[in-house]
Order: sequence, then C-alpha cells, then structure tokens
Amino acid sequence: MAKLASPNRPVTSTILLPRKKLTTQLPPRKSISIPSSIINLEHVVEISSWIDRRSTTYDITEIPYEFKLLLRGSRDGFDVKTFHKLCDNIPGLIVVIKVKNSNEILGGYNSLGWKSTNNGYTKAPGSFVFSLKNEIMKESILSRVNDQPDAIYYSQYYGPYFYRSAADNYFSIDDYEVFQICKNV
Repeated sequence: MAKLASPNRPVTSTILLPRKKLTTQLPPRKSISIPSSIINLEHVVEISSWIDRRSTTYDITEIPYEFKLLLRGSRDGFDVKTFHKLCDNIPGLIVVIKVKNSNEILGGYNSLGWKSTNNGYTKAPGSFVFSLKNEIMKESILSRVNDQPDAIYYSQYYGPYFYRSAADNYFSIDDYEVFQICKNV
C-alpha cells in the first residue's frame, strides 16, 4: 500500500480501500414483437385491453398476452379447410383482416374458438369485432356483442364469421391472420 502524504508514518485510517470493482450487469430487456404483417404492437396493446375490458390501454411493456400466429392467408392459403385444420377447437382467437385497396384493418375476437362440426349461430361471451386505427382513421372502433345468441357462426363451409347482419356487405382482402391469445406467465 502506498503512503502518499507521509511515507514514514503508519496508516491509521479506518476507511478500507476498495478491494474489487463491482460491475452490475442487468438482464437484457425482454424483446416484444408480434409475428404479423397486418398489426403492430400498438394494436396488440389495444386488443389486449379490450379482451380484459380495461378502460385504459396497457403499457407496451406490460402486455399480458402472447399473440401466437396460427394462420396467415398469404402463407398457409385462404382455403376453408386449412382454416378449420389450423384453428378449430382453440379458444381465444383473434382474426385480423387487411381489406384490399384500403388501409382498413378489421378483426374480431372469438373467446370460444371455431368449430366445423356444428352449423349455426352461438353465444360467445366476451367476443367482439373491431376496426383498427391507421394513417387515415385516427381512432379504433370496438363493437361488443349485443345480440348474444347470434354472436358467432359455426360452419364447415365458412372460415371466421362474426355476427349476422341484415346487410350483405362483401369486400375483398389482401391477407388475414389468426392468432391464439395465450396468457403470459
């Protein structure tokens, strides 16, 4: 040990000199991503908040769900049989649709999952449909089910089908994706 002020005098200080430099290494931040070509993390936060019926949206760092991609039309095909093969009997599904020739993103949440064995309408508590905000539409639109008996339509001949409507409004789509919503642990 070096004596700087008086080299011939003994050290009498009770302050210990540092013996080892401590380096604190923080764990890496959890990377949050969404396997989607249609929706982004801001949409995921909003949809997650709707599932939990929150009046305010979650923070992007506290999303309580994993969005597990089950089907992408452009990857897996748009065939009804493919939809039912990949998505039947799985509860908690989100369907998002990119409408052709527009920036519009439509979707719906089915709390029960799809079935190709039953044909007809059924109740689906907690289910809803939505239109997500984009460059043109500044606010998303959420529509919860009012007519419970007709919330979801099951059929082996159709893919995702939300609510019976008096209007026959059809549109073409660029792509669609189906996600299983899994609670983070």
